[in-house]
Amino acid sequence: MRSVGVVVRLPSKGRPAARAVVLEGSWDSPILVDAFDLTSTHADSATQLYDLAAGLGSRLSGLNADRVVIRRADRPNRASNQEGPRMRLLAEGALASSARATVDDVLLISGRELAARSPASNKDALDKHASNTLPDSPAEAAAAGLVGLV
Repeated sequence: MRSVGVVVRLPSKGRPAARAVVLEGSWDSPILVDAFDLTSTHADSATQLYDLAAGLGSRLSGLNADRVVIRRADRPNRASNQEGPRMRLLAEGALASSARATVDDVLLISGRELAARSPASNKDALDKHASNTLPDSPAEAAAAGLVGLV
């Protein structure tokens, strides 16, 4: 089984970026195959989203992934009308669409939902397991990839 875990971040420049890990094996003994970042240098939002989606699609075309798990942003305690969370949601949607064009099994779920699908008891335990099992990988992307192996 080969799983790709993806998480979107908004670095200080405000452009969305994604981190991805490619894993093989099982929950208890995953093997890190690859890790990569997806970014865009363009100023306009539509091109940034296109660049992320095209980058993921290109990488997936040669990976023979069985499943792609995109970790959605968790719901905030308070509703926000800020641009950052909106852009992250748009990026997650663009990446999910791109992934689905190449891989049949694509999950777009929150950290809480990821934990519910895993042997971990909660989101924090899931992230800790990912950090301990794959210390050189971004924890949230690794957690998503691990759930893809379950």
